Amino acid sequence: MFPWVLLVRDDSFMSTSMYMERALQRECNLISIRLSDETYHILRWAINKFRRKTLDFLLNKIFQLEVRPPLPHVDLILVVDPVRRKLDFSRLDATTAYYAIDTHTAFQEHVRFANVRDYDYVFVAQKDHVSKYIEAGCNKVYWLPLACDPEIHRRHHLPVEYDLCFVGKIWRNRDRITKELKKNFKVFVGRAYLHDMARIYSQSKMVLNISYKGDLNMRIFEAMSCGRLLLTNRIQNGLEELFRNEKHLVIYENMEDLFEKVRYYLKEEREREKIALSGQKEVRAKHTYRHRVRRILDLTVKR
Repeated sequence: MFPWVLLVRDDSFMSTSMYMERALQRECNLISIRLSDETYHILRWAINKFRRKTLDFLLNKIFQLEVRPPLPHVDLILVVDPVRRKLDFSRLDATTAYYAIDTHTAFQEHVRFANVRDYDYVFVAQKDHVSKYIEAGCNKVYWLPLACDPEIHRRHHLPVEYDLCFVGKIWRNRDRITKELKKNFKVFVGRAYLHDMARIYSQSKMVLNISYKGDLNMRIFEAMSCGRLLLTNRIQNGLEELFRNEKHLVIYENMEDLFEKVRYYLKEEREREKIALSGQKEVRAKHTYRHRVRRILDLTVKR
């Protein structure tokens, strides 16, 4: 039987929780609450006021989710970062889990505001930070990297317009690197989301990753799923446990090395496409959000 999962997520259309929601819809019976400032206070009040037997009332009357028939049991309550508010689910008879994504920037918020110690399971996107959550008092902590959604992160059949692209937020180091690259290559730099992002990747020969504080970010998985060669700075957090350098992606060490590799792979089209295809196959075979959701369900509920 499919388990029942209550997902508590943010209300952004472009966050990891959106991809998790899409994957959960295929793997379980899903009820999803999108938490805004207003709905947070409603949810917190309702959980404190009503006991487990009235969870159906909470979902149907307060959030108007029209869950039918009445739920016999919720197997798992999954809260996904960036929801970082205290939610006490102790009154509800369900396993609880928290997916901590921005562990490289928001660890203190997870501990102080989200009260991750209160959850039965904590999943951490950045491998190097697993030990911090254990030391903070979390009981069952697992590394769960980010992933791709092949239905969105796919290659579009479009003319190639750029040698290289960087899609994402620009800050000082990224600005410095991309400005230097623009002096020598045709480079796209800017923001784009979902299918628009996939189209830009498809129009580029290579995708550049410049990680922030060494994070194993969404860009890594999404670019590879789009079938473009990923050039990434050397990071930790389990990158080289998931992918092999110069087989699935290409790692650069510094600015000089990056320029050399861009020139080399622009010239060596066959090798570039071989690595890109290998990376695409690997990420889609092992690192989609359905893989991540199955991992969570296998650990937290009986199926």
